[in-house]
Amino acid sequence: MESVLSVKDLSVQFINNKKITDVVDGLSFELRPGEVLGVVGESGCGKSVTSLAIMRLLPESARISSGEIVCDGKKLLNLSEKEMCDLRGNLISMIFQDPMTALNPTSTIGKQLIEPFIIHQGCNKAEALSRSVEMLRKVGISSPEERMNEYPHQLSGGILQRIVIATALACKPKVLIADEPTTALDVTIQAQILDLIKELCEELRTAVLLITHDMGVVAETADRVMVMYAGRLAEYGNAKSLFSNPRHPYTSALIRAIPSLDKDVDKLNQIPGTIPVFGNMPTGCRFAPRCEKCMEICNKETPGIYNYDGELVSCFKYRSTD
Repeated sequence: MESVLSVKDLSVQFINNKKITDVVDGLSFELRPGEVLGVVGESGCGKSVTSLAIMRLLPESARISSGEIVCDGKKLLNLSEKEMCDLRGNLISMIFQDPMTALNPTSTIGKQLIEPFIIHQGCNKAEALSRSVEMLRKVGISSPEERMNEYPHQLSGGILQRIVIATALACKPKVLIADEPTTALDVTIQAQILDLIKELCEELRTAVLLITHDMGVVAETADRVMVMYAGRLAEYGNAKSLFSNPRHPYTSALIRAIPSLDKDVDKLNQIPGTIPVFGNMPTGCRFAPRCEKCMEICNKETPGIYNYDGELVSCFKYRSTD
């Protein structure tokens, strides 16, 4: 199946006081229509920076130093800012972590919902209002006509996140980036929101890039998984295969660390050590200082991306199979 989003050799640098730090290093992946690709890793591994690079919303202190991003045949890095504005919310949309900061507190829900329809779809106000109400119904919000006249502070976090989803999917984008979409919500609402995203995207054939640090969320939601560590790809493949037979030691450690009701809280598995600091990375494999299967070569050389049974893994254990 042809990819709707293709990222090749993406590298992102931050510049602070003339010091250049690589935060995303040579990342490549693809996203197919209608699928959910889970991007997982500990906080600070470069997941959110990758999403902002795709949307071309990086802060001024950051720059894309190399790579190519192609969405629906369009090379995003070659587009002007005006051309990107036309695509954001139309071809590619994003759900941010906190719904309270994603919505304008001084505008009604209705005013914010109708904007995508007017700007990107060329609807008049009456058409935009009608389609906005329908989107609120689609995401399971009761009394949508009343909600249109309310302000964000009058609504709960769960309802606000549904409104953010409605806004993101208003123009039926081909790609939806969901960056920790359930972090600010309680557990019961989290499950509802994840089910809603998957259901709507299956209906609209929208591809989802689901960014999270929660392996449990990925296991329940994703079709494929990309594991990141310290700005690099560690493992990339089918979700069922990855969870049943993880190849990279980091992936194995993340899965072992998933809390379970039948585990003693005092005996939860932890990954030893800490994530390396960008700008002060270890020589060789970046996971080597924390890896229980570290070999001598791991401390000296950087592993490549090796193909093992159709899955990609960055570990010297699989070098001979490439």
